[in-house]
Amino acid sequence: MLLLALGVVLTASLHLVAAVPSLKSRIKARVGDRTYGPLFGIASLIGIAVIVIGWRASGFVPVYDPPAWGRHANFLLTLIAFICLGIFLFRGSWRQTLRFPMAFAVIFWSIGHLLANGDLASIILFGGFLVYALLHILIGISNGVRPSSEAREGHNLLSVFAGLALYGVMIQAHHALIGVPVFQLN
Repeated sequence: MLLLALGVVLTASLHLVAAVPSLKSRIKARVGDRTYGPLFGIASLIGIAVIVIGWRASGFVPVYDPPAWGRHANFLLTLIAFICLGIFLFRGSWRQTLRFPMAFAVIFWSIGHLLANGDLASIILFGGFLVYALLHILIGISNGVRPSSEAREGHNLLSVFAGLALYGVMIQAHHALIGVPVFQLN
């Protein structure tokens, strides 16, 4: 579980850099604008790999019994999370309205999974990301972070379609990628 926690802390810390523009600028100045993106991407992939390895190595340690309706709530909250992800990916006016659509996506995803799972690994993973997303919003607001003011016509609708499509893909790929089937058809 230590590896899982390390992966969550590494990934969250890395992504909190975006909430502090002055820190992000200093890092970009040090490594160069052209190098920053690829380095950030590689570091993100390493963090995610550590999380996946840590998750798969963690044994099941029950902590609480999730509510019976938790799985159903997870489906809805994760759907909302994927729509927020779609809003983040596209430049519609909803992106400016939400201001932190990716952080809201992480919040909905985390809460949904905490309602559906009651084991220690889930608390570390989803609870850790919930704390990260809330910190991202708070730090971002205190630093005046705002998305690009550019809003493109039709992108609100595209963001919803993209979110729905990604949700469908994840439902199908969840077992292969995460090792946990979304549906048990017995």
